[in-house]
Amino acid sequence: INMPRMDGFGLIEALRRQPGHRNLPILVLTTESSDEKKARAREAGATGWIVKPFNPEKLAAAIRRVLH
Repeated sequence: INMPRMDGFGLIEALRRQPGHRNLPILVLTTESSDEKKARAREAGATGWIVKPFNPEKLAAAIRRVLH
């Protein structure tokens, strides 16, 4: 979400505008945990959200969720 030049929301929106990426699962990995930012990411087209730090098991579970 916090990136230079373009934030994560803008990146997600840009990806969703491309026909080949409209259905691509997008998992946000971030230090942000506010409900407002999660809602904004969902509105932009994010498929899932995981807050850093996370362990490998939590990441694998999040990936499974967005792929199914």
